[in-house]
Amino acid sequence: MDSAGSGGKNGGRGQERAAKVDISLLQTFHLVARTGSFSAASRELNISYQSAANHVRRLEQMYGARLIEAEKGSRRVTLTPQGRALHASLGDELETILSRISVLLHDVHSVLRVGVPQALFHHFFPAILQEFRREAPEIELAFFERDTTLEKLMMDGALDAAVSERSFSHPAITQQLLGSYRLALVWPAEWGLPATGAGPLADELAQFRDRPFVTYEAGQMVRQRALDYLGQRMGAAPRIATSASGSTSVMRLIEAGLGYGVVPEWSVGAANPEVSMRLLHEMDPMKLWFAHTAFLGGNRFIGLLQRCCHSALA
Repeated sequence: MDSAGSGGKNGGRGQERAAKVDISLLQTFHLVARTGSFSAASRELNISYQSAANHVRRLEQMYGARLIEAEKGSRRVTLTPQGRALHASLGDELETILSRISVLLHDVHSVLRVGVPQALFHHFFPAILQEFRREAPEIELAFFERDTTLEKLMMDGALDAAVSERSFSHPAITQQLLGSYRLALVWPAEWGLPATGAGPLADELAQFRDRPFVTYEAGQMVRQRALDYLGQRMGAAPRIATSASGSTSVMRLIEAGLGYGVVPEWSVGAANPEVSMRLLHEMDPMKLWFAHTAFLGGNRFIGLLQRCCHSALA
């Protein structure tokens, strides 16, 4: 009875381990084994060489054995005995599953669910949507205006793609860099403070040390970058007076004379008489990423949306 009980426990652990395997890891391993190279597999999946290698390494960790050996000085790979056994056991069944998924994603996926921070949506996505509609008028786009929960929403299956200032870490999500933008210090013109940008930045920022700071909700990337940057250069943390959900709201409060803020340069009108602005060249640019779930790498509508976003945001 003890032996049977022990076998049952081990079987339970094996089932638990199998249940946690991401099919994208099996797909990558299957393609690497079939093509004999990480490069060929990564091209077919539209992911980076490193992502393909990471998928296989993660599967090896879960499997508990080396599956692939890379020959020194060669980009070709060979299967270990354990790798050959796993690849043989996958056989035609995995091909059938992947084919069915491909049919579903390419032919039936008439709704794309896209996560975008509110400010980016307001400023860029009307033009992006117009370009997308010219080639895919039949596809419904459902937008989720979020910033802090996009990765979780993608992993929960609630989103197909996202544009974000965050670099996601999960191997089941593929990201490509779209471009970057600068941040700007903005304050009410009625304050009468100079905006020359000619003197030492620390001297200019000293003027704001005791003034109210308008910023984004906690957890948003621009808020944290701005607080770190200003705190270091002013010698004290900014005095947060008001928080808002996006750049449009933050700018409205600054225009009303309620404080200064740090916002994306594109959120400030080219000739806005109500505010003064200093571009913060000393800050690292904010990067913008396009992300999609790994299974949608070959979906033509995801590819179209990425191209439209790159055209507008690069």
